[in-house]
Order: sequence, then C-alpha cells, then structure tokens
Amino acid sequence: MTADIARSGWAAPRGRLGGLLRRANPWHYLLLGLVLVAVVTPLAFLILGSFSSARLPGSFTLQTLTFANHIKVWSDPSTYAVFSNTLWYVTGSTALGLGLAALLAWLVERTDLPGKLWIYAAVPMTLVMPGMLQAMAWVLLLSPKIGFVNKSLIDLFGLEQAPINIYSLGGMIFVEGLRLVPTAFLMLVPLFKSMDPALEEAAAMSGATTLSTLRKITLRLMLPGLVAVTIYQFITALEVFEVPGILGLPSGIYVFSTKIYSVLHSASFIPNYGEANALGVLYLVVAVVATVAYSKVIAKAERFSIVTGKGYRPRTQSLGPWRYPAFCLIGLYLLCSVILPALVLAYISFMPFLQTPSLASLSRLTLANYRMLFMMDRMETVLWNTVLMTVVTATATVAVSFCISLVVVRSKFWGRKLLDQLVFLPHAIPGIVIGLAMLWVFLKVDKFGFSTFGSLWTVCIVFVIGFMSYGTRAMNAAILQIHKDLEEAAQISGAPQWRVMWRVFVPLLLPAFVGVWIWTTLHAVRMAGQPLIMAEGEKNEVIAVTIWHLWGEGQAPLVGAIGTLMIAALLLLTLLLRFVTLRFGTRTQAAAGA
Repeated sequence: MTADIARSGWAAPRGRLGGLLRRANPWHYLLLGLVLVAVVTPLAFLILGSFSSARLPGSFTLQTLTFANHIKVWSDPSTYAVFSNTLWYVTGSTALGLGLAALLAWLVERTDLPGKLWIYAAVPMTLVMPGMLQAMAWVLLLSPKIGFVNKSLIDLFGLEQAPINIYSLGGMIFVEGLRLVPTAFLMLVPLFKSMDPALEEAAAMSGATTLSTLRKITLRLMLPGLVAVTIYQFITALEVFEVPGILGLPSGIYVFSTKIYSVLHSASFIPNYGEANALGVLYLVVAVVATVAYSKVIAKAERFSIVTGKGYRPRTQSLGPWRYPAFCLIGLYLLCSVILPALVLAYISFMPFLQTPSLASLSRLTLANYRMLFMMDRMETVLWNTVLMTVVTATATVAVSFCISLVVVRSKFWGRKLLDQLVFLPHAIPGIVIGLAMLWVFLKVDKFGFSTFGSLWTVCIVFVIGFMSYGTRAMNAAILQIHKDLEEAAQISGAPQWRVMWRVFVPLLLPAFVGVWIWTTLHAVRMAGQPLIMAEGEKNEVIAVTIWHLWGEGQAPLVGAIGTLMIAALLLLTLLLRFVTLRFGTRTQAAAGA
C-alpha cells in the first residue's frame, strides 16, 4: 500500500493517522460508508419508530416520540408467551436442521456412502421448494380437517379425530427444520471437504482415540465455520415469516415475526406501526449478541487456514453394514422435504376442488387451473417482476458480498470488524420488520421529490441488504480457507494484483460465487415478507405475494398450479446453472494450473 501511495505521488502521512491511512484506501472508506447508510438508516428509523406515537410512518416527527409503545408491548402478558414460542421454535428447528445437515455433509464427504455424487447434487436441489409452498403442502397432508394423511388414517382405523396436527409448534419446528438443511449443508460441506486429514492421522498415530481426535483436532479447526453456521441458522429461523405464517397464524401460535405481521394486518383495529417497531427492536439485541460472539471466534483467522499449497487426499471412513441404512435415511429426508410436497402440489393442481387421492379422484383430472392461471390479467406482469427482481438482487448480492469479504478477511483496514458486524445485523431482523423500517425510510425520501415508495426497486434494495449477510458469511469462509501463501507465491513470481485475483481467487472462489447467486435467486423468489410490505399495487406484485393472496382466498388448486410451475422453473434454473458452473469451473481451473 505504501508503494501504491508513492507511485500516486502522495507522501505517506506520519503518526497514528498516517498509520490508519496506510492500511486502507478510499474504496474501503466508500464501502464502509455505503454499508453504514444502508444498514444504520433503516435501523435508526426502526428504533425511532418504536418510540413514535404517529399512526402512520409518513407522519413521524421528533415531536411524536414517546415510551408508550414499549410500555404497552412489554407489559402485555402475551408478549412473554410469544417470546417462549419463539425460543422453542428457533432452538428446535435449528437443532433439527443443523443436525441433519451435519450428518449429511459428513456422510457425503467423509464416508464410503454409495451414490454420493447424486446425493451431493440432490440435497441443495431441495432449495427449489419454497418454504411457503412446503408448509402449504404439509397443511394439505396433515391438517386436522382437510389433511389427506389424517383423513386416510381416520378412515382406516376408525379414529374419532385426526391423529396429527400440523398447526402446532411441533409442526412448525418440523417444517422449518427441513427448510434449514440445504443452506447449512452447503455451508458445512466445504469444512469437511477442505480438512487436511494429515492432522487427524497424526493424532491417531499418537494414540488419540476417535472421540479425542474429533474434539481436539476436527472440531477446533472447524470451529469458526460451525459457529458461523449455527448463528446463521439460529437467526434464519428467528427471522423467517412464511412457515410460522402458514402453520402458526391459523391456530393462534405466534412467534415474533407473525406477531408483528398480525399487528400490521389486523382487521379489527388500525395498524399500530410504532407497536410493531417496538416488537422488532428485540431482534437488534439478538443481532448484536450474535455478531459479537462470531467476531470473537474469527479474531485469529490464521489459526484456521486449512487450504494451503500442499496437496492432500480426503480421508474416508467405512460405514460397513450402515451404508445402505444411511442411504435410506437421506432418501427419507428428500422424500419429506421436496418429493412428497411437490407431488401433493402437482396433484391438487389437476383437481377441480380439494379431495383425498383415490382412484375415483383420478377420473376428475383437469387442466382448468392452469388455463385459469394463464388467463389472469396480472400474471404476465407478476412473472416479469419476479424475473427482474431475482436477477438484479442475486447479481448485486454476489458483487457486494465479495467486495465486503475481501476487506473483512484480507485487508488491514481499521474498520473491517465494524463492517462485518454491520453487514450481519439485517439478518437478525424479520423480513416484515426490515420492510417496515425501509417503509419509513422511503416515505421520508419521497418527500424530497423521489418516487421510490412501493416500486420494485425498493424490494431489490431491501433484499440485497438482507441477503448480503449470507453472502459475506459464505465468502468469508471461502476466503479464509485460501491461505495467503498462494497469493504471496503469485506476487513473488511477478504477477500484478489483478492477475493474482483472476488466476488465484476466481478459480478457487467460483463455487462460492455461483452458490451465493443460486441461493439468493431461490430465496428471493420464495420470500413474501418484504414484498408484502414494500410492493404497492398489482403492477409491482411478485409471485410469492400472489401465492400468499391466493392461499388466503382459499384457492388451493390455483396455488398448486402456480407452485408446480414455480418449482419446475427453479429446478431447471438450478440444473442449468450447475451445468454451466461445472463446465466453466473445469476450464478455469485448468487455465489456473497452466
């Protein structure tokens, strides 16, 4: 950096300020400033709004500040019931999702499980099943009144009531746990895959037991990744709206995200935005605690570099007679997470009305729902809005996340830890709440002559702010695993910085780029919380909002039709991107080794 300053004609400043300037460049400050504005501004409006007595965000002024919202929220006994439900829901779904993901990642990367290549491709493919559609499918299967499985069990065994109720806290944990698995799997696989087995083998040769090696070697080297995945999964379950919205609201089981939604969309009283903001402030506290814990774990990143210039071969363990039971377990997960829900949605899409599957029902198959779907005037606009929103959001998220991670992991910028913590904060806020916070922001911006409120671009901005937390976690983990020896070797060989970036970083980080792009695309399509708040009118409606409205209107067959088409489109998109990535990645790796 000193050489760069010298070449630019500027003298190196002296003293403490000079030291700070030598460890950063204007791009670092610009990036920090942009993230600061993007994150702090809505959070400031969220906090100020929680103290506002104004009924609408646009009428907020400093003169309306009061403690009445916080007093009302925290003196209400139902708030503590919501807190208890949220704690059980988040802890249970995180434990289920992370446990399954860790088991799947270990089986795929560290054992002789048959069909590993197909399993490695199939588990991330479950992302094509949106959580909202997954919850709706399980309602059709296990609802006490209309559930196909419950009705079949009642008829088969002569039961007086349905044996399973999906409208319960256990049902919410089950569906959300399945939803968390693919993301955790994608984050855990690189940790198992990149672990140099020489350390474990050395421990074994020294007489260490398998348990001792796991505790003292494997888990310690994987600690930053495991903590990052656990924190991310915990807060993902905390902020999600769709699953508890579909399964909890009908039975009156509230978590914080659905409680806030009910405050904003109650039919019995005028929405109280200040009270909703007061409920949302809790998520800021959780975010601060989580980011502090994460930053302490990765404080000494060099201790956890596990990809160097040395070659190694992965160490696999024999499962023996457990190979095929383990394979069946993975098949059961795939059946519950994507195959069965997809079949249910496809079935009802061909039905004129809801009815239990039988030979008689097959005679009533019809394409009327699909014809009705394509005859809807708003569908062309909805599809175009969805495509535009996802492409812009995913591309911007990858670019922003990579730039931020380079500064956080590789630079000596004094504000890199602050930058990392700022980026993570929006993930702790539910989509409904961050949409509400940005609603206050855009309504204030519009008073200066800008027409931003209610547009599709506001949804893209909100999504990028929220998704860059995952993007930077994935990019941080990928860059941490690239040892600095590789960069230094290229620089010693005379390669300029841009060539080091292209020949070293790009080939090694290409899977992370594509992974973040695919993940962002799949999540942007299926999330309804932010668009429900930000998108105004049918001209800015996206497909997730359309599905939410159709389900609320009781149009389950239409939901099945649009859901089936949506899943098929996401599956084709994912397969195409993975094919292109493998072809391009192979050529790039060959070029990098030349």
